[in-house]
Amino acid sequence: MLFSLLLRLAMVALTMAVVCWIGWTIPGPQEIETLNAQGPVEAEHAAPGPPSSTTPQSPVIPQPQGRIQEQPQPAVPPLSAALDVNRATERDFERLPGIGPVLARRIVEYRNTRGTFQDIEQLRRVKGIGKKTFERIRPLVAVVPQAAKPARKTA
Repeated sequence: MLFSLLLRLAMVALTMAVVCWIGWTIPGPQEIETLNAQGPVEAEHAAPGPPSSTTPQSPVIPQPQGRIQEQPQPAVPPLSAALDVNRATERDFERLPGIGPVLARRIVEYRNTRGTFQDIEQLRRVKGIGKKTFERIRPLVAVVPQAAKPARKTA
């Protein structure tokens, strides 16, 4: 029994040592925005520090004959301001980290069936948005109050 306990403690210590040696970190909201702005190719090879000002390059795909051809990338601008969840389209939601086409469709359907969002906490009610996903997108979304409609004048 004592041997089993020591073995488990050694395994935990070894795991923690490897994690510390690798330098495992959880990205914060600012790092997520930086990674989104850099695009998928640059984000994988990004060095810590200030974001570079270079433009994203198109990925290069080798052809069977040995030629190199550039693959065109879709023109999707990075998120610059908080996304209004009451006006956003499915495509806008897909640009958020952790939101794919299915989840984006669920958000829009939820908004269409239940009405506009009153606060961003209501996003948690959409099936598929858990605590982690919500915390990841929280700094990137907002609920912008609707402008009051002017009253109709009756003659």
